Amino acid sequence: MATTERRRPARERLLTAADELMFVEGVVLTPVDVILRRAGASPATLYANFGNKDGLIAAALERRLGEWTEVWDAAVAAAETPTDRLLAIFPALRTYQRERLDERWCAFSGTAAATGNPAPAVAEMLTAEDTLLHERIESLAAQVVPGERGVRLADEVVVAYLGAITGMLRGDQERAIAAGERTAAHLVEVALAEV
Repeated sequence: MATTERRRPARERLLTAADELMFVEGVVLTPVDVILRRAGASPATLYANFGNKDGLIAAALERRLGEWTEVWDAAVAAAETPTDRLLAIFPALRTYQRERLDERWCAFSGTAAATGNPAPAVAEMLTAEDTLLHERIESLAAQVVPGERGVRLADEVVVAYLGAITGMLRGDQERAIAAGERTAAHLVEVALAEV
């Protein structure tokens, strides 16, 4: 580990190692000793900062959610129309993958898939991400199409987004994001035509 990296607080090094390992290789498949080696930290440091591996996973997801929210907020702020704001999740995903963390797919989806019965702290972060996704998309969809049709549109856009996330795991990331974005745009057109 480089000297400048060792100067960073151990907590940050552990979170970075979690990002680089657990959310790429899988939370279950990544042993604690591998994370500790990557971070240049001791078991005592991990347990003092996070309690256990589940605490580290939850903290890494919390940091991840904060970073993702910043990127998504910026994409929504840059959008000019209600439809663009609703679909901003796709440019945000593209930016996040290119500029923040290039990985196979979503850390939250991967963690949910790998942990059938997650620890309470991990479950709390998975719920926080799910709540952000659904509530924000529903709020933005209501600005495009009011009422019950807006709620249905929100559900459809979420499915298009989750489909893009899954496609990223199984193939070309850019292609998967573009396909999800085109699908969501088509769903908006259909919803607007029904109003």
